[in-house]
Amino acid sequence: MDFSPRLQIMTQPNISADSLVLAIDTATPVQSVALVRQQRVLFEAQAPSVHTEGPGLLALVDAALRHTELRIHDVDRFVVSRGPGAFSGLRVSMAMLKSFALTLDRPLYSVSSLEALARDAMPAGHLVAACIDARRGEIYTAFYRFQDGRPVAVTDELLLKPAELAAFAQDTFPGEFVVCIGSAFPHYEKAVSAQNLCCRPAAPRAAILAQIVLDRFPTQLPDVPIEALEPKYIRIDDFALPKPFDFSTPESQKSRKSNSTP
Repeated sequence: MDFSPRLQIMTQPNISADSLVLAIDTATPVQSVALVRQQRVLFEAQAPSVHTEGPGLLALVDAALRHTELRIHDVDRFVVSRGPGAFSGLRVSMAMLKSFALTLDRPLYSVSSLEALARDAMPAGHLVAACIDARRGEIYTAFYRFQDGRPVAVTDELLLKPAELAAFAQDTFPGEFVVCIGSAFPHYEKAVSAQNLCCRPAAPRAAILAQIVLDRFPTQLPDVPIEALEPKYIRIDDFALPKPFDFSTPESQKSRKSNSTP
């Protein structure tokens, strides 16, 4: 990937409707990279994450640029999935795109991985539950309805056990047919099964993230500043920072001395 300076340095980002967008999603074990311009997908690839012996994320970005004969400097906007999803994957992709955006003075947008799944489903007249495997026998989910061809969230983003998801759907939307789509399937398909539910395995697509941003911000800068962008984790207790060591008590002082080198 070529980061060498150009003869002409862009000082203002191009946020017109025909700007070139690089989007990345790493919310699931399937990482996705896409280059999109004017809703037209120039390149899109999905591959297992590096943790499952897939190519590195930077290698996928480099492949996208080489395939389209573009440079990283040609990208006008960056888009990243904010989750919910895999802790490490989301941190890596957001950190990488933050560094690109700050280095090149380009805007960085974030989109819910659940919203991307819902938009990709596009069922006619059905309620959609976007579902990502949260591990520990749980599912990240949110329910959407389609208005004018676009998903609109009708619930918050939730963390539920599979049986709870089916019960929630029946209690909250009685009698409605629900299309459940996402990386939670086929693993949790039997546990989620109910008369008014059907399940489809899928991973969020980076091209959908880009298209959502082009729809929502055709010529606008992001509504969240880059320094405030963080991945969204619903199960926040998993990632709480450890408490600082307290040196004020006699026990801690004793422990400190015993562990110190002479």
